[in-house]
Amino acid sequence: MERDLLEKDLAILEKMVSSLGDYLLSAETYWEMREPDMPKLTVGGCLMRLHRLRALQDHFPPIEQQRLDKASERFEHLLQESVVRFEEKTHQELRARLREWVSYFADLSRNMLSDQGYFADKVDARVVVTAMIDKMQTAPYHLEQHVLNEVKSLDNNLRQRWQPGEFVWDAAWQAAYPPAKYWYLYGAPR
Repeated sequence: MERDLLEKDLAILEKMVSSLGDYLLSAETYWEMREPDMPKLTVGGCLMRLHRLRALQDHFPPIEQQRLDKASERFEHLLQESVVRFEEKTHQELRARLREWVSYFADLSRNMLSDQGYFADKVDARVVVTAMIDKMQTAPYHLEQHVLNEVKSLDNNLRQRWQPGEFVWDAAWQAAYPPAKYWYLYGAPR
């Protein structure tokens, strides 16, 4: 099961990276992929997959490790060719993901959508935000300071109603998300 999940994520990453050049030139934040049953292509979606697949790469046989290395190299090459466009796209997506996270908090505040299954789906936005922030804090990129301030504020809001617990996603991903940094994947809001 774990191997199938990792393989599927690697295949998604490869397809996303193959379309990344055109995506970076587009005005779209969420790019519709041509293949069926594919998530929409975003910078954050690529970064999230790169993070967790690299963290779990020891679970891959050598041929799949080579595929991951190739996708990672291609991703970095495309970014080097389009530094400014990458920054613009990432900030555009950060705004969209933070709006999505704020909307979740509004629903939660109205006590409408507090079940853990719903949270496990919505927390994806927060994980993607972390991946984008991590990348934007490396040279040559520049992260807008207000993003960190907004994330801190939202995290403080969530911590006030946080109930620690089990890892909310499939256990296959757990080793890629240590609780010290990804505390919001270990429990649910109450």
